[in-house]
Amino acid sequence: MGLALLLGWTGRLASARAAEGPLLTNPPIIAVFPVEDGPDGVHFRYPVAINEQTVVQPGDKLRTLYVKPELEEKVEEAVQNKEHKEAAYSRKSTPDPLSETPAERALKKFTRTVWPSKTTFLQALEVLNGSDLRLMYQEANREKVRDEPVSLPAGLLLAAIDGRIAVLAVQTGEKGERGGFRPGDRIITISGQPFVGTLDEFLEIYRRANLGRKSGESQALSFTVFREGSPEPIAISLPLPPSLQQSLLEFSPEMGRGHSE
Repeated sequence: MGLALLLGWTGRLASARAAEGPLLTNPPIIAVFPVEDGPDGVHFRYPVAINEQTVVQPGDKLRTLYVKPELEEKVEEAVQNKEHKEAAYSRKSTPDPLSETPAERALKKFTRTVWPSKTTFLQALEVLNGSDLRLMYQEANREKVRDEPVSLPAGLLLAAIDGRIAVLAVQTGEKGERGGFRPGDRIITISGQPFVGTLDEFLEIYRRANLGRKSGESQALSFTVFREGSPEPIAISLPLPPSLQQSLLEFSPEMGRGHSE
């Protein structure tokens, strides 16, 4: 019943934003999202980057996949329920339960939810709106539940597999697809430097590069990838935004030579 309620209200939110729709990737994300059942819930099989800042580890428990309620819902509820209008717009420092929408109250109940199987997790992933998708998960050996947006870096679903950064899926129309990445690519070098580091290290390099470049510097972040069926490594580049900041493409020799995951 609880799971049905959660999928019900998130499904209604997704329907309201149907023009945006779920994540469109090649291959479909539900076919390659590396989730698996464990004795205490659903986990990732490998470290996975769910956004430019966040890597979810295999030991983390996946809790809730949802679409965040929009502000308009809170406004509509306050207007329809006049006796609670003042409370809904209260600026008190402590949270007022009357200021929450039904969807938000329902979500609180699910911060401790453990998915019964990877099938239900993937079903939610398939129908929820990709532009506002969020994931709640509990880090291994910690009580706190984290709540993070799912926004694929450069439109790439990335995982660390056997010491390499692997592209599991490519989001349609995003920078990664335009740059030439394909599903199954494994990153060999970044800016001409061999890379066998962790996924966290890779994301740091990517974030720093995207802070911008100075005039006259490289206009793209370059990669070479191993692609099955190709006799030679494939060269790929992602465009970088212009900036007056100092170049941050260079990274220390220690980075990219970390331990294998």
